[in-house]
Amino acid sequence: MKTIFKSIGLALLISLLPNLVSAQVQTLPFFDDFSNSRIYPDSTKWMDRNVYINSGFPKNPITHNAATLDVLDENGCVYEYAISNPFIAEYLTSATIRLDSVFDPTPKALTPSDSLYFSFFYQPQGNGNPPEPQDSLVLEFGRIEELDTIWEHAWSTPGMTLSHFLQENDSNYFKQVMIPITDLRYFTSTFCFRFYNYASILNSSQPSGRGNEDNWNIDVVYLDYNRSFNNTSYPKISFAGTAPSFLKRYQSMPYRHYRANPVANIAVDYEIHASNLDNLSHDLQYYYTIDQVAGTQHSSYTEPLPFNAEPLAYCQSFPSIVDVLFNLNYDRDTTSYIIRHYLVDNTCTPPMIDSLVCHQGFYNYFAYDDGSPERGYGVEPAGGAFAVRFDLAEMDTIRGVQLLFNHTLHDANSNYFDIVVWKDNNGKPGDELYRLSSCKPRWEDQLYKFVYYPFDRLIKHNGAFYMGLVQQTGGVINIGFDSSIDNSQYNFINVTGSWQQSADPGSIMIRPVVGGNYFIGVDEQLVEQDVRIYPNPASSSIHIDGVSNGTSIAVYDITGRQVMQEAFRNELSVSHLSNGLYLLNITTAEGNVITKKIMVNQ
Repeated sequence: MKTIFKSIGLALLISLLPNLVSAQVQTLPFFDDFSNSRIYPDSTKWMDRNVYINSGFPKNPITHNAATLDVLDENGCVYEYAISNPFIAEYLTSATIRLDSVFDPTPKALTPSDSLYFSFFYQPQGNGNPPEPQDSLVLEFGRIEELDTIWEHAWSTPGMTLSHFLQENDSNYFKQVMIPITDLRYFTSTFCFRFYNYASILNSSQPSGRGNEDNWNIDVVYLDYNRSFNNTSYPKISFAGTAPSFLKRYQSMPYRHYRANPVANIAVDYEIHASNLDNLSHDLQYYYTIDQVAGTQHSSYTEPLPFNAEPLAYCQSFPSIVDVLFNLNYDRDTTSYIIRHYLVDNTCTPPMIDSLVCHQGFYNYFAYDDGSPERGYGVEPAGGAFAVRFDLAEMDTIRGVQLLFNHTLHDANSNYFDIVVWKDNNGKPGDELYRLSSCKPRWEDQLYKFVYYPFDRLIKHNGAFYMGLVQQTGGVINIGFDSSIDNSQYNFINVTGSWQQSADPGSIMIRPVVGGNYFIGVDEQLVEQDVRIYPNPASSSIHIDGVSNGTSIAVYDITGRQVMQEAFRNELSVSHLSNGLYLLNITTAEGNVITKKIMVNQ
């Protein structure tokens, strides 16, 4: 199958133009496991932005993030051209890659005898929606000739459910594809490749349910020479999946309600998953550090935790460790902490290290979800209701709610609903406390941003309460549903006149806002930024490009020990550091953290 670049369509071409400038010509090896990106693909390696880089949609991912192909554009809107028959939804297109030559360690021309292999891992559905059998994931190889890119089919697979995929893949959650590159036409300075997905949305009988569908997850894309079909490894250790919450029940909760009973609110255990992509075993050590944003607390778990990572072992669990309580500052209503997880093998040369950075927020809302809606939620028929249980540790004021609604095709789920707060009645919603009538879904212009619905009066309450929606019309209202974190024991539905616990595993994206003021705080999804560190390796100093609002820089060695902490500046001296691998953490004015690896070689 052969197509040319102009067949992509004018709309897609226009959407690519900004990144055509930022994407750089790549040389071998080409590697991306998406761990250094957030929300959007790395613009130095990829030419488009619509694919979602995240850790929520992939089920048991190989590394921290994966690239999710779906039916949504970069702002989370369903493509207007979406139909019920299979259509091309979105592309993940590489930058130009030089396959004519390599330059390190010595320059040489490449030929088919150099054994080039292209590999990647993929997964249908994950925590999201399964692609139907008529849908597919497609890979094409391309080369630029004059002003056109010639594309040719390289691989494809039909859609299926994750359960079907597991049956066919020996219960492995991801499958690796190995493709040799032998065609002489690809050994040029203008080679490129692209993934795209055929999708098909629901028919018109339920327009309000035609939201994000037909999900595919891609991870660990690797192209290099001197490989073989059996050479499926890469010298890398990695965290896999989402950083855990240190709280027992919530992803985020108000600070004053944490302070009321901190021991009961801290998780008794948690899981950290790791992957070894190498063909050798590694004796890994795990550390974490905790730093209060704009505060004084610093704590860490520094005793090495041995972990034997066998070759190509994915999603192994560390033993449970929680040995810290967060500060109890009574002079503030909100606070947050930056938690840095480290995974290290310092017995090999060069040392291997990976980091996973997240926020633990204590703002003025309760959140069961992590901010990523892998699915949508709603009930039938009109008059149906759903609610989520929350608990106030002391008397407080309920002042509103943050809601996240999924976009559907032409936003057909823009139907009226009531926001209701109920008292507790023996573990289920009871008498009505408050109702905000005739609301409609609203959306921010950014991807997966909550919208605040303030109440027209404040509600004083203590103890358990339930907050949810009563749908005024039929059709699924398609509120965000985080299916990667199961809190179904707190979710309830009422479609027959009585309340029942919901059977769907996940978290409804309803966040009650309490307290005296409305303050959202730092988004738990750390922002993606294009940051360049050079030279790397460095002997005397490094330069930092792409950060305009940095406040501080911290440098950690491979044992997790902080070796430098100072105010942010774009040039940093490293001449006093010993040779080796380090993690550079840049904190921005918003409290976000950007992590980069640097090598010091004096």
